[in-house]
Amino acid sequence: MRFAYSSTIFRSRPLAEAVEGIAKAGFTAVELMADRPHAFPRDLTAGKVAELNQCLEQRRLRVSNLNSCVVTSAGEMNNPSWISVDWQERENRIQYTLECLRLAAAMGIPSVSTESGAMPAHEAMNQKEILNLFMGGMNRLLPLAGKLGVKILIQPEVHTLIETTEQALEFFKELPPSSVLKIDLDAGHCFRIGEDPSESWDKLKAYVAHVHLDDISSDSAHRHIQLGEGVMDIPGFLRCLQRDDYRGYVTIKLDCFEQRAEEVVLASARYLREKGFLEAPPEAGG
Repeated sequence: MRFAYSSTIFRSRPLAEAVEGIAKAGFTAVELMADRPHAFPRDLTAGKVAELNQCLEQRRLRVSNLNSCVVTSAGEMNNPSWISVDWQERENRIQYTLECLRLAAAMGIPSVSTESGAMPAHEAMNQKEILNLFMGGMNRLLPLAGKLGVKILIQPEVHTLIETTEQALEFFKELPPSSVLKIDLDAGHCFRIGEDPSESWDKLKAYVAHVHLDDISSDSAHRHIQLGEGVMDIPGFLRCLQRDDYRGYVTIKLDCFEQRAEEVVLASARYLREKGFLEAPPEAGG
């Protein structure tokens, strides 16, 4: 189990500041937001990709995942959607994700995460028909993903087509085994819809290739809050991953602290060290 931090906490600031703050806290990996101003693929020429790789190498940071779930530079919060009634929006989402796959391959990033599309989608279509529409989009990606060796990760999310653990399990059980189509499990999302994240892990672990971690407030509002400040049993969840020898990344993702991002990243690292999950950086005597 390895820990990373998402650049989304620095959403309105240059990526160099995110890289600096995350590395300074002692994390060895960063999740890149595939949106402006960080890593929107349509902005990144070969030269800019080389500069970005150099920046990461200087801080000795790997990239855990390229997060393409929300892309405000190509539309709105939930658009373009995989399951939009507008075929042009669906095509926009497909083309953007293909670009993300190519960027991930160019940077040696192992995966690209996405959501399944906001619900409700089509009033005249049932769940199965909408699911087929989503799978049609996935089938456009799988050949390139396989060729490039980059995983496509579906993140179960509140108010989306694939929202619950059972929906995700049913979706993957109906598919032939795939080395490139996997799950991005967000513990906070599980908790918010009334699931135990540890139980969700137990059911989905065969398909999970990346994990997101945050904490959730007592009112279960969809706010990503600092580790240890909510009501989730984070140590219990992480011990489940350790028990099963999970060797992928656990990426901390907090989105609402831009004004004090460096402070929050440091506090997350401190929490994980106090609980015995994150080693201290060498300069701190670890």
